[in-house]
Amino acid sequence: IVDCSAATLADGTASGFLFHSPGVASMMDAVLRAAALYSDPPRWRQLQRNGMAKDFSWSKAAASYAGIYAALARSLAEGGGYRLHYLPGSPAAVHYPFGYPVFLAALWKLWPSFPDNVVLLRGANAVLMAAFAGLATLYLTRRNGSRPWLVAGAIALTAISVPMVAVATVLFSEPLFLALAVCACWIGDVARDREGDGRRGGGLLLALLAGLVAGLAALTRSIGVAVIAGVAASLFLARRRAAAGGAAGAAALVLLPWLAWTAAHKGGVDRAVAANYGTYGDLLAQGGASWIGPGSLLEFARPLAAVALPPGPRWLVALLAVPALVALAAGARALLARAPAAGWMLLAYLAIVAVWPYAPDRFLWAALPWLACAFTLGVADLVGRTAAARWVRAAGWTAAAVVALGFLPRQAVGLARGAATSTQRGISATFEELLPWIRAATDSSAIIAGEDEALLWLYTGRRAVPSFVWRVRGRAAESLGPDTLRAYLLRTGATHLVLTGGGSDAAQTINDLLGRHPGFLRVVRSWPRPMLAFEVQRP
Repeated sequence: IVDCSAATLADGTASGFLFHSPGVASMMDAVLRAAALYSDPPRWRQLQRNGMAKDFSWSKAAASYAGIYAALARSLAEGGGYRLHYLPGSPAAVHYPFGYPVFLAALWKLWPSFPDNVVLLRGANAVLMAAFAGLATLYLTRRNGSRPWLVAGAIALTAISVPMVAVATVLFSEPLFLALAVCACWIGDVARDREGDGRRGGGLLLALLAGLVAGLAALTRSIGVAVIAGVAASLFLARRRAAAGGAAGAAALVLLPWLAWTAAHKGGVDRAVAANYGTYGDLLAQGGASWIGPGSLLEFARPLAAVALPPGPRWLVALLAVPALVALAAGARALLARAPAAGWMLLAYLAIVAVWPYAPDRFLWAALPWLACAFTLGVADLVGRTAAARWVRAAGWTAAAVVALGFLPRQAVGLARGAATSTQRGISATFEELLPWIRAATDSSAIIAGEDEALLWLYTGRRAVPSFVWRVRGRAAESLGPDTLRAYLLRTGATHLVLTGGGSDAAQTINDLLGRHPGFLRVVRSWPRPMLAFEVQRP
């Protein structure tokens, strides 16, 4: 959030009201400033438009994930194995399945010059996203049997929305995952049909193929187990028991090497960075299940409302969500009937996201095209029921109007303001100042603590470690504190630490560290941005 002031309103960055101390006076000051602006409708609408154009909460991690995937691809392409060579000791990677890094490594082999080859890597993501959009349109159109333009329109609009453009323009695994998922679902549904027609041999072989592709989807993104569940459930519930078992078994064979790798190497990850680099079992152990409840469902709905519904007070947004949810439920039912593998996959995917101890934003974007298709089918089903009660058709038209008035303006404003790439531009601007200093002021043996540690290694050749050590608490990141950070820096041999601004996740912990252990960090460079570089003073 950027605090609202005359200057930030003028430059288009204001997006809310901040109070900087946990006291009544500070909070009341923010409330009174908000009330004053609310009485000025043109400026209030400007603030709303700024908020609609803001990037999404997961996007700060975009560069980190992109850097890690690129670092792993480089390691594989250069024969270094599936290891995090930018971390001291080069521990094995056990957090990120190797499907997407292997894909990137193949491209890296074709063009090994970094960072020039980033153009190829990002271009491949754009091609994969386009392939997914085309395949999903064909699959759902053929399974739906009517209104193909509705399905095509829903997929096209979500493919060019801010979240999906953001996903496609960085090195995220979603485009490959989506392409594999739609292939697995399509093959699974064809296998289901063939088994029903009595062509058991052909149906069983297709089920095995669907399981293999679903396993590859799970090897690309761990949440891809939902694809396996969708394919197997659609076959099982249609009484194709042998085909369901074959699909599940084929997927398990694909996943077996990854499971064996993580079991053998999970002990090599420093426990201070288990949230970053440990297994998903570590995340589940940290997050627990105590947070699951009505509040978690609201958190689950928040990112979808921020994309698809008009802005407004919470009560109004909740009211507007009712017809949209009715349409979505009707569409999910239609999807289960016409494309059951995709329908069950979507339900399994959403169930995992709902209980997963991590912010749901990025996970939901991979489901956005499927949700859009379900919503569109639901609206068409509701308004097309000529024999139904009038309120049913009214609910369909209301849902369509609500989402059109929310989704279309939000995406138009966001794309016009470059929201999909704003985080990338900000990180690039920071690195343009930071990287030359690291190259000039540190030698090749230096170990830099900072954000986006994989990118620091890729662009400077210096090994790097995280400057923020944290754990999952509920669905939030909780700092492990200054003492744990200090011990981790000493344990890893960090020589320098860079702080890229007061909004950094690490800022408060580093500030606490400076107060708790005076002299441990010595300032060696500052920038106007503001950024600070410290030298670690070892005892």
